[in-house]
Amino acid sequence: MNPKIRLSPAADDIYMVTSAFALALGVLSWDQYLLRLRFIRENTDSDSLQANAASSILDLEDADDEEEWLLGEPRQSECDADPSDSGVFVPMDGDPGLLHFRAAGTTGLSEWFFRQAEPDFFPSIPHGHSFTEKRRKLDAYRGWIYRGDKQIDREPRWKIIALWNDETFRAFASTAIGYYQSAFPRYRWPVLYPGRLPRRR
Repeated sequence: MNPKIRLSPAADDIYMVTSAFALALGVLSWDQYLLRLRFIRENTDSDSLQANAASSILDLEDADDEEEWLLGEPRQSECDADPSDSGVFVPMDGDPGLLHFRAAGTTGLSEWFFRQAEPDFFPSIPHGHSFTEKRRKLDAYRGWIYRGDKQIDREPRWKIIALWNDETFRAFASTAIGYYQSAFPRYRWPVLYPGRLPRRR
């Protein structure tokens, strides 16, 4: 039986960098990126810098540090899980942001649209804009609703989960994050790994 072949440190570096770049561009999904990190962890020296970096990201994936919503909120029913009517569209009024995304009605968030490329980072990247009230914005991760910079309300947790379970939105958000990373390289992200999308639930 042949001994297991290990990747060289240089090969590890190239594989990790190109994988992170592909993730930022949106051509690699978060799940595919995690598979590549598992490959690195299993096929390189366990005490190498690359194995430690891959393990750190994979350990974070298993952690659940999300902010909790209030107890007793309504839950999504099983029949509401179909995101088939979500979609990406080109705005007709010259609104900036290249492509826009509108959530499925079954997510409960169809009153919000998201821009893929915009300079505004508040309250999150990406964030929702109200179709009915221009000044209202939605934090796509924590569900907080803002008018200007004032927090005024919050969407239920199940709606945010439904949004991040939508494959179209996940690809859209990954591209939006990649755009912001390349367009504004000096922006200080509030998280260590901005390309890490919330887990599907």
